Amino acid sequence: MAASAEETLQCAQVPRVAAGELTTEGGHVADIVFAFDPAIDRPLAVPEAAHPAVVAAVGKAAADSFAEAVAVARRAEASALVICGRWLDPRRASPAQAAAIRAAVIDLAAIGCRTVHLAEDASACHEVARMLGEPQGLFFATPHAPLELDIHGIAVEFVAAPEAGHVPSVVDDVARTSAWRRIIVGWDSTAPTAASDDTAWPGEHDAASGFLAAAAASPAWTQPGGFWIWASRRRPALPVGIHHLPPLQPRSPLERAEGACCGLTLLDRQAVGETVEYATQADWRSSWRDIPTQRVGWRTVTIESVAGADEELATALWSAIEQVAPGEQAPLELVRCVVQCGTSVSRRVLVAEIAAETLGRLRELFDPKAFRAWPVELVADPAESLAPLGHARSGGKPGTTTSFTSALADIVEAIEHAPGGSSAAASLPVAAARQAGWVALELIEST
Repeated sequence: MAASAEETLQCAQVPRVAAGELTTEGGHVADIVFAFDPAIDRPLAVPEAAHPAVVAAVGKAAADSFAEAVAVARRAEASALVICGRWLDPRRASPAQAAAIRAAVIDLAAIGCRTVHLAEDASACHEVARMLGEPQGLFFATPHAPLELDIHGIAVEFVAAPEAGHVPSVVDDVARTSAWRRIIVGWDSTAPTAASDDTAWPGEHDAASGFLAAAAASPAWTQPGGFWIWASRRRPALPVGIHHLPPLQPRSPLERAEGACCGLTLLDRQAVGETVEYATQADWRSSWRDIPTQRVGWRTVTIESVAGADEELATALWSAIEQVAPGEQAPLELVRCVVQCGTSVSRRVLVAEIAAETLGRLRELFDPKAFRAWPVELVADPAESLAPLGHARSGGKPGTTTSFTSALADIVEAIEHAPGGSSAAASLPVAAARQAGWVALELIEST
């Protein structure tokens, strides 16, 4: 459910990040705050049978994380809030969502902070501007139309270089001085589909490879004062000089980066009487840092199998969750509980049988004010190795169930050790092979 305009604005005015993360003795940290993929009109999936407080927190997570980025820009007294990726789709957004965004833009403009939306093309700019009613303080930049703003005497040029396009070939037609910055922002709007979906840079099919190749081939981007940013829900190993911008709010446990906006400080400030004097910061590149914004996170808790039924298992899991339980102001955590059963197939079957009762016991302990962890799943560890059950270790004899178990374990182990280019490895990933092997053994055990 979309948050109302009033609710979103209230969220934007509530400081949730520790002051030490945002302020220095001069009271400033970031001249520019960057936010990636707010996707306010695309709420997160709500877990089944969730507590009402969990439903509310998950449903508002996208809007609240953007409101937090707005609050960061306000507290840092930033001159610009730069947004890339999905923001508000005119075909999906509600009037209340558009009203809340418009109010946030006007609110920032009132304190001298401009909102800059980096878009793929001019039509996207027109759609957003029309939906928001062209509020004061809203600016746009596209690959073919960079935007230049004055930030306390420094000319800052913002260039959009999205995945679908390319790094524009900009030719400088005026002399540039030390009081000039060019900020190039590229982004990948796709989401990881597997836990290992963080490809190396640049991978053959990596969305960022085109951005890097085009930038490296263009001499205009090697000018002093250039600053490169790659925004993505993946977190590849980026080369020196490319800064990663995570999304404001992760959408699944497959995203490894925590939700955050990022701040960049271009100037040093010094109070002189009742005025503030600005000076170019010599080491401005090192000022890039993440500032948490996510309102929902994911965590996996793993324990070894314990003797007993659902009550004993729930006690062991509760103890593990409680050790790092989030507090009242921390993001809600959706917890996946994993039980390691070794080679005991019967124990794996038992864990599956008592999973619902165990989750029920854990969920009874949820407290939206003091204990913001909600168990969403309980499974026997699907990643455990089947190797101890193979012929080499189990001593399986022909003509027995153990023989089938050993043969299956040998097949899985062969896939695990197959060269990357082999047909077996290409057809079935190791994680899927292990999971399929355990499922087969559990089916035999339970019949």
